[in-house]
Amino acid sequence: MNILLTGASGLLGRSLIRTLSPLAADGALTGLAFSRAKAPLVSLDLTDEAAVRAAFKTHKPDLVVHAAAERRPDAVDGDPEAAEKLNVGATALLASLCSERGAKFLYVSTDYVFDGTTPPYRPDSPTNPLNAYGRMKLAGEQAVREAYANAPGDESRWAIVRIPILYGRVESLAESPVTELAAKVFAGKLFKAEDWASRYPAHADDVARAIALVCDCLSEREGGIFHFAGAQMLTKYDMARVIAAQFGFDPALVESDPQPPAGAPRPKDCRLDGSRLLSLGFAPEISFADGVREAAAPFSPKR
Repeated sequence: MNILLTGASGLLGRSLIRTLSPLAADGALTGLAFSRAKAPLVSLDLTDEAAVRAAFKTHKPDLVVHAAAERRPDAVDGDPEAAEKLNVGATALLASLCSERGAKFLYVSTDYVFDGTTPPYRPDSPTNPLNAYGRMKLAGEQAVREAYANAPGDESRWAIVRIPILYGRVESLAESPVTELAAKVFAGKLFKAEDWASRYPAHADDVARAIALVCDCLSEREGGIFHFAGAQMLTKYDMARVIAAQFGFDPALVESDPQPPAGAPRPKDCRLDGSRLLSLGFAPEISFADGVREAAAPFSPKR
């Protein structure tokens, strides 16, 4: 089948390019990107409706995996109009075009659609996002549902995969909030790390495997909402101390900050219930210690 992948130059997108390739088989997997589009990726501004419609006519997708988004809550607050065009407007357009074409659609969403007060969250748990980013991603989810509401098969043709905080093989330490902590550790100076919110970090390769499995489910006409559950609970303080230990820095460089983070409000504990994926035989394989060591190693001063 022909697969279109948005956000292909991003942290998750790069893993998805590798993982989704076998699904295309004799078809084509086309990776779309914008600011970091380099061959063989195809440059496309997802907020340009005419360009998106033209891309659909050119590539004729049977499946779109929509991983592109502005995922930084503070950046969303800094330019909400631009963020909404990408996070909501582009999602609605892509889902609508897929529905019209009879194609399947997979939307990557977030645990931030929940308020963090009553974990663990099942796919059918009530949503209540605390910040603009979470509200936009929830609006994107609703746009997907609406696009397929009157289509034959309805829920068997779309899927939403909600994921927690993401890390993996980064191009720079600033690419993930997890590896941003590594940059602070590598500076070798005392710093404070937030020790308030419970996080469940997900390695991009594990998430890509889960998404590939959901794509298989769509092929078998089984869609709806799936939750990726990170295997280990860690605050950012915990993560920083693990990073320090992995690279031979004194964990005492990291001080606990028990206050909620500044900026856009964050939920305290958005643990996702991953039992649906577990019932399909999926479980994360990459431990945080191993994954973050591999991710940050190219940037460590102690190589």
